[in-house]
Amino acid sequence: MEKANGINQDLSTVSKDGDLLNIGEIDAETSSETPIISKQKLLEAGVYFGHKTSQWHPKMAQFLLKRKRNQTHIIDVLKTQKMLEIAYKLVEKFAQKGAKFIFVGTKKQARKVVEEQAIRTNSIYVSGRWLGGTLTNSRTILSRLKAMEDLEKQAADNFEGYTKKERLSKQKQLSKLQKNLNGIKGLRDIPLFSLIMLVADPIKDIIAVKEARKKGIKIIGITDSNVDPSLVDFGIPANDDSTKSITLIFTVLADAIAAAKGGKPLFAYQTDEQIILPEDPEREQKQNRYRRNSFEKFERFDRQNNKNHFNKNPLRDRTTQNLDSETQVQNKVNEQNEERV
Repeated sequence: MEKANGINQDLSTVSKDGDLLNIGEIDAETSSETPIISKQKLLEAGVYFGHKTSQWHPKMAQFLLKRKRNQTHIIDVLKTQKMLEIAYKLVEKFAQKGAKFIFVGTKKQARKVVEEQAIRTNSIYVSGRWLGGTLTNSRTILSRLKAMEDLEKQAADNFEGYTKKERLSKQKQLSKLQKNLNGIKGLRDIPLFSLIMLVADPIKDIIAVKEARKKGIKIIGITDSNVDPSLVDFGIPANDDSTKSITLIFTVLADAIAAAKGGKPLFAYQTDEQIILPEDPEREQKQNRYRRNSFEKFERFDRQNNKNHFNKNPLRDRTTQNLDSETQVQNKVNEQNEERV
């Protein structure tokens, strides 16, 4: 019981509304000269790409730049860097206190890194479909886990004693159960009071978030410009639609768990050369290229406008031209009057 109180006390330092409150001690620990991830690497990962301005959530305003490009919000990379480092310190501290972690990312961009980093840190994970009641209906989930284990034992004997049709049916049933339950086999051995959820997209996995809330499980997650940050206990403002962005952030969080157990980090506090990000799928590459080109186009447009504003004022020039024309006409009239005289 002491351990539970200790973990909950540490977790209570995180504000429930997702703002930077009551974490002064952890914030002070992040004042090292070496950034957890360089600004250049964050830009390379595309963490600054937000959603369309029409889709934004007002509570994310403090993490967004005032300028918008192509009707798309831009996330402040420096704030992403700061919040990521605080999240790293939080996760490391919780892991040292004995907390367990559940990685959640059912969207295509998150599945691979969720599985890899959860396995690396000996954590549980959900990368397929989140089954309703995973946290709130333990009886049903445990019965499904038992059914999967029974089928695995039968599969080890090649479903001996069953017909070919029955074997195919059971193999299909086993594959379906493994897809949804493989990552949470260890859930039965973990008390929920010691569990912390790391979620890639609180909107996509809203059912998981609601169940965690109902059970009092603390949540650390990526909050894009369209996400209500109060859905999580601590949010990291970043792009949640990019494989590179999600991979970078989840690997850093996994580094914190590994560091608490004496392991070596893969990304956290490493040089840019040591951090190898995965290639985005072709569709993501096209979207990112479009966004980057739009941003660069508007940046050039802004620079040109600023240059024209300071170096050449068209209105002033037109006024000067008009005055010059009037002066020339008046001079001509004066000359004609002098000739007549």
